[in-house]
Amino acid sequence: MRRREFIALAAGVAACPFSARAQQKQYKVGLMMIGGIPPIRDLEIVKELAKRGYVEGRNITYVAVSDDNVDQAIRTLVAAKPDIVVGAGSALAYAFAAAVHDIPIVLTATADPVATGLSASMSRPTGNSTGFTISSTSIVAKRLEILRDLVPNLRKVGRLWVPTSPMGGELGQQAQMAASSLGIEVVSLPLKTSADIEPAFVIADQQHVGAMMPDPDPLNVQFGSVITDECLVRDMPLMDAWPSQIQNGALAAYGPPSVENLSGAVSYVDRILKGAKVADLPFVEPAELKLAINLKTARSIGVTVPANLLALADNVVE
Repeated sequence: MRRREFIALAAGVAACPFSARAQQKQYKVGLMMIGGIPPIRDLEIVKELAKRGYVEGRNITYVAVSDDNVDQAIRTLVAAKPDIVVGAGSALAYAFAAAVHDIPIVLTATADPVATGLSASMSRPTGNSTGFTISSTSIVAKRLEILRDLVPNLRKVGRLWVPTSPMGGELGQQAQMAASSLGIEVVSLPLKTSADIEPAFVIADQQHVGAMMPDPDPLNVQFGSVITDECLVRDMPLMDAWPSQIQNGALAAYGPPSVENLSGAVSYVDRILKGAKVADLPFVEPAELKLAINLKTARSIGVTVPANLLALADNVVE
């Protein structure tokens, strides 16, 4: 091979990687945050997407907005023209789904999408949203049953819920129906910001509430440690919706592992970015429900955990 031909061939081979890189698809993902925007690199969904080859600055960029101002957040997302939007089932997520119909949305946590109007079908989404639910008709009832086993003379349960959440109505109906069948009264304790937590517990004291059961709303997760502290200083049992919350001191929790919803959402984002349609990705109910019990908290607040309940627990904190 003549020297000139060799140089030309070598130059062409060397240029190929750069050419491929220049032509690599650049994706843009909108992230809907609850109560503020943390550093993007610290978000678990960003870390998990990176493991699948979506590396910020190389082939993906993120546009994060907060639910502090829903209208402004929607305008920001629309202007950014993301390929997909991801977030929990907050008021922002539902408002975006109602206002924008041509951008796919993956929800990491939502109530029944049919009951809340997101879709006419669980198995084949009819709107531009899909994702992972945090409840079924039996979960709320089971939480109340567990609470009754932990507190045999329980008469009143405080329900901490978020009025602005589209999930609030459905979850409230489930709680009322389940409580009525168990002879328990549900005391409504709405929260909009962290400033509402202390007044809610004052009302709970006045109403002689015997235990707390927060809705599985993202805002309650954000305020989880504050809610737990208020319960602990009152020796009040707390039944949470997320098993991970017992690490904060909740007495018990029953629900889906949050990591399950996260891994599922990452999978859906990956599939949609590769061309899958929302209609072909069904809403998914929790595949696994876990019971977690904190024996340290039980001893601290004077609750005796029945042996049969302890035997059923998937996670026990000593």
